[in-house]
Amino acid sequence: MKVLVVGAGMYVTGRGGYGNGTVLSALAQTSKNISIAEVVVVAKSPENKQIIATTLQQINEQLNTNLNVRYLQIEGTHLGEELQAICTGEKFDCAIVSTPDHLHFEPIKVLIKNKISTLVVKPLVPSLSEAKELINLQEQYGVYGVVEFHKRYDESNLYVKKILDKGSFGKLLYVSVDFSQRVVIPTEVFKGWVEQANVFQYLGVHYVDMIYFITRFLPTQLVAYGTEGVLQSQGINALDSVHVMIEWQNRNDSSSRFVSQFNTNWIDPNCSSAMSDQKYKIVGTKGRIECDQKNRGIEIIQEEQGISHANPYFSEYLPDNNGKFIFQGYGFESISQFIKDSEALKNKKVDLEYLENRRATFKESLVSTVVIEAVNNALKIPFERVKINGLFE
Repeated sequence: MKVLVVGAGMYVTGRGGYGNGTVLSALAQTSKNISIAEVVVVAKSPENKQIIATTLQQINEQLNTNLNVRYLQIEGTHLGEELQAICTGEKFDCAIVSTPDHLHFEPIKVLIKNKISTLVVKPLVPSLSEAKELINLQEQYGVYGVVEFHKRYDESNLYVKKILDKGSFGKLLYVSVDFSQRVVIPTEVFKGWVEQANVFQYLGVHYVDMIYFITRFLPTQLVAYGTEGVLQSQGINALDSVHVMIEWQNRNDSSSRFVSQFNTNWIDPNCSSAMSDQKYKIVGTKGRIECDQKNRGIEIIQEEQGISHANPYFSEYLPDNNGKFIFQGYGFESISQFIKDSEALKNKKVDLEYLENRRATFKESLVSTVVIEAVNNALKIPFERVKINGLFE
């Protein structure tokens, strides 16, 4: 397998964040079971070459792997054209797109037209028209396309889904989501493109997809409101927080509805005990579920670092029974599964129809895309209802 990675930021290499990132670590771990001949990382900054080399050395040493990674720097500003030139000159089995949200469309379009199976970090794209165009291209070229919604792999969410699937929870009434991150994300890590997005599009979309995944209800209308102050005071034209209420409807029963409330921000103090503070509550007529996805039971207190809450279940280097480090977690699983699926498609062990109903494909991700677009529109008219169309057609 030859893998193309578009982007070399925090999620790929750990740059600007902590550790060695998730993407390259996941590929190295997966290479123990699936032969990955080479990984080619494409990005703009010349600094990435050394960052990747250093990161790769640490990954291979920790995992006892021999992942081969080559860096290609894009010189100009036309990402689509330069990516096409790369795809013309080399053959790739699959690709991972990890660029800023507003730069997803062009590289995905190029990859699909070159018949390369593609995984893109959430969200797919910010607009419904772009999503539909990509889905049409995907069907036209017969290519696998999936979004990296890793919360579908989190055991706690799968456990909640199992409870709801049993039907013993009663009628769903409401879901409440609180999700925030440290202010270092918009002020430093994503400073170059934060004004092109908002925190709901970046964070809240995870739980939009999760609610759809565990309930299969469809969103019908919403209201939204944003607050500002902290980022504006630092010269960053972006909202501090976004608050959204969404109505969801059973696709088979228009009388069966529930609401979800989202409170999202990315201005938590950098001294907070975890990069992400995330929790949700589900209330039905016959019960309540509360899930704290930050405080998962591990609290670490150190003199210099203070108090921290660890989440080794997302993606982490942990020793196996033989004392050797392995990279594991639900963040790892979502990437590793994509590589497995791509290899299975290449060897004709599965087909696209089989994967369509079992993965967060582009078509599955229409739900999160229409919500993002509706929220972005609703933020221009606070507290006014915005109807969501197209999902019940």
